[in-house]
Amino acid sequence: MPVASRACQDCNGEILRGARRGSGNASGSSGDHRGRDPLGAHTAGGRKRVMKDEYDAVVVGAGIGGVICGAYLASGGLDTLVIEKADRVGGRMKLDKTSPGFTGFEHWVTFGQGWGGGAWYKAARELDADVSFYEIPEPCLYYRGTGKGFEIAPRCSSASSLLSYYESLFPTPLPEATRQEFIRALNYAGSIPYEELFCEPLANIPFYDWKDKLSTDPVVVGFFASIAANSTMCESDEAMKHLSAGGLLSIFRFWWMTEAHCVAFKPDYVEGLVRPFATAMERDGGELALGCEVVEVIVEDGESRGVRVRDEGGVVREVGAQKVIVNGSFLDIPKMFQEVPPEVQVSVDSFRSVAFHDFTVYAEMKHPITEEPHPVSVVDPETGSNLLMIWALSNAFSWYAPPGKQLIFASRVLPIDEEERKKVRKTLKVEMDEIIEEVFPGYGAAVEKKHYSSHYPLWHYQHTWYPKIPYRSKSVKNLFFVGDCVEPQYSVTVDAAASTGVFCGKAILRLEGREV
Repeated sequence: MPVASRACQDCNGEILRGARRGSGNASGSSGDHRGRDPLGAHTAGGRKRVMKDEYDAVVVGAGIGGVICGAYLASGGLDTLVIEKADRVGGRMKLDKTSPGFTGFEHWVTFGQGWGGGAWYKAARELDADVSFYEIPEPCLYYRGTGKGFEIAPRCSSASSLLSYYESLFPTPLPEATRQEFIRALNYAGSIPYEELFCEPLANIPFYDWKDKLSTDPVVVGFFASIAANSTMCESDEAMKHLSAGGLLSIFRFWWMTEAHCVAFKPDYVEGLVRPFATAMERDGGELALGCEVVEVIVEDGESRGVRVRDEGGVVREVGAQKVIVNGSFLDIPKMFQEVPPEVQVSVDSFRSVAFHDFTVYAEMKHPITEEPHPVSVVDPETGSNLLMIWALSNAFSWYAPPGKQLIFASRVLPIDEEERKKVRKTLKVEMDEIIEEVFPGYGAAVEKKHYSSHYPLWHYQHTWYPKIPYRSKSVKNLFFVGDCVEPQYSVTVDAAASTGVFCGKAILRLEGREV
């Protein structure tokens, strides 16, 4: 299976430009070079390139949403520049620290592929981006303390098949009345058109407030909450309180009714998924500026006019744009504006009130201790909450560890309440070791080195009922947004962010009267 080629060497401040497909003009479809700035940078080939004074569209941030949006704009004939402050594409998608020879996961849930192939899958076809991927093994559930081992989740096509799997996890069968209510609720949850899961009202109402429409049986409701909690590695009550009805059901259908899939990329997500879209954008005439930080989105008289950019030497200059598209996190976006648009500030404030944190360990093993390739979700049988997600990564993907070694990943999301989070953190490392040892005996004796990390997993917020940033600003003309924190989204995890890039890119092309 082919591996996506590198678009360029990641040189700080580098401005990269490709020739537009079907055109001999490397400067854009119109042939208008506009004003050129004397400042420039060198490409990998050593040729001098310069950033122009103005573009049709400037995309701030080279995450998956940003590069896909930029690729669509360039393919539609818009003179497009994508600016990224890091020296590589990928945005928040980056490798966690491990020893040489081991590959840290860019937080495990970045591997979503949504309905009908998903947003990035369809975008790769439409843009002819060189994306290759590998399917990830099905997850397992392990109810701790029940005396039952973990069971691989089958690819369930019906309510009855999913219920059979659920019953296999417990020694005592469910009462017949509860079984029938399970089947009714599962069929109802699976009958909702998936597009409706991401729109009002389902995307904007807490699951807790909607749950009676699904079922009034607490066992059935608890099952759905537990499935969502263990798919997102959080507490069951937090899943019910903070996830939207559509968010919880989309996770359930993604993981457990197998309407979408989990995939991985070789050698990693940046090179295998994000960079091919950046390459496609350059091929179609777009530019990529790495190592340049946007210090301000310029807004004058209620309209975005461009950006102020600082290069690696500290020089700040203005770049004009007819359209500005921001691909950033809730924490980064406010820093780019002298006055934050009110519709953005509302979403930022909501995010800060429910910011999810995870805690992750990568354990490098002296030798393999298990042949299990499936991720294992460890469940508290009393609450249904997730205790830990464990995965021997190198069993599923051999390139994640050197020959003869093994890499084990384990993670959970910490409680949102600050005091509860502090309490959990005090004993978390010891508890994680105990659980991993229980699931994979011999773990403690075989550990060679551990690496710990923590993240703000924005993908949790994607599934909450709290407000997101609208893709098109309501208060600033010609200002747009893409990424994890933007709506509308039409998928889950990284594919949700990709869907915002597809949606926004095509929407702008329609506004410009370009072919989509």
